[in-house]
Amino acid sequence: MEKLYLSFSRTLLIFIVLFCAQTFAAPWLGLSFKQEPYKNQIALKVIGLHPSSNAIAAGVAVDDLIISMNGTPLANLSLVQKFTSKAKVGDKIKLGIDRKGKQIFLNVLFTKRPDDVSSLTGSSIGSKATAFKKNFYKNGEKRKAKPKVTLLDFWATWCGPCRQTLPILGRLYEKLSSSGLEVIGIANEQESVLDDFYAEHPSPYPLYRDATEEMWRRYGINAVPTLMLLDSNGYIQKVWPGAPNEAGLESAVRDAMR
Repeated sequence: MEKLYLSFSRTLLIFIVLFCAQTFAAPWLGLSFKQEPYKNQIALKVIGLHPSSNAIAAGVAVDDLIISMNGTPLANLSLVQKFTSKAKVGDKIKLGIDRKGKQIFLNVLFTKRPDDVSSLTGSSIGSKATAFKKNFYKNGEKRKAKPKVTLLDFWATWCGPCRQTLPILGRLYEKLSSSGLEVIGIANEQESVLDDFYAEHPSPYPLYRDATEEMWRRYGINAVPTLMLLDSNGYIQKVWPGAPNEAGLESAVRDAMR
């Protein structure tokens, strides 16, 4: 995922936030769309609007084709980044829209992005991670005040792939912790079970017991292991189900730390 939190494949682009990664109060337009060819350029077909977005008040509608920004036709996706990467809350952008063959222009205000955007995207990616409480049962003193990136591991003692993942995360933590990586293991079992497991399989990073399964419900965790990568402001960038490829995981973490 790019620093602007644009998550896309060859055919689908989810317009999750559009904000400057260094800005804590992240401005956004609150649209989801897919990229389509349009004459000699591209268009962004609106497929969703978040209730808190000013786009609704400005008159943007589902199925609109965004064809220009501030009067410039969208030749490619880099122009989207150009017109949004330096935006601040309260700024406006002029969207050129093709609506059923008729061209209109709408001024859309960048508003403060909500912490939870899962209702727009159908995924926890792009949402802000919920705050941890005081349920660290091991290595809580190792928490970093401001990590560059955080890797969350939802796991269970009875899970075979989880046991394969733990040493991978341990090696990654030992290698990159001093460079700003935080790793937190999150389990929901009884503390006595977790303590017994730790006695045989110690981990070097902080371990958290989600006793009420608040995080599991918030993120829709229904399989273990599940890994989540957070940026320095706590926004979810990537999600991986299943045991990870060690080299691929390290590469993704290093990219996020740049």
